[in-house]
Amino acid sequence: MIKGMFLVMAALWSSFGWSSLGQATALEEDLSPEQKIEFRDISKDLRCPTCTGLSILESDAQFSIQMKTAVKEQVLAGKNKAEIMSFFTERYGLWILREPPKKGFHLVAWALPLSAMIFGPLLLWFFVWRRRITAKSRSIRSTADILSEMDRMIASEKAGT
Repeated sequence: MIKGMFLVMAALWSSFGWSSLGQATALEEDLSPEQKIEFRDISKDLRCPTCTGLSILESDAQFSIQMKTAVKEQVLAGKNKAEIMSFFTERYGLWILREPPKKGFHLVAWALPLSAMIFGPLLLWFFVWRRRITAKSRSIRSTADILSEMDRMIASEKAGT
């Protein structure tokens, strides 16, 4: 029973791409604890060029391994995160980043979803509230109006007869 559970966990571990985390730790062997944190922080923010939706930290593709090696070399050289990210964006463009930068025109990518979440329900409520039309403006008569009109018609027929 326990052996079967272990095999299932091992299969899940490898199917989700988590096996590459072991490879990342192999690259981190000669880094200090602070450098390991910086290496992981930078690697999780860079997109794997060959994988879909994975960072280079999570990927075990050959190109990601090369990029992780370049990150490690730059961390060992004493470069900070901004310098390393700048190095990769100069080479590959902003596409290599997993998140758009939070400055300049790219703020639209951050502000648009946030404003849609805030103002969307308000605008929806406003337009639905404005479109609520009373029954009288739609020429729908109330029961009292219909009964009084019928009474007038009956009275006018009785008077005319």
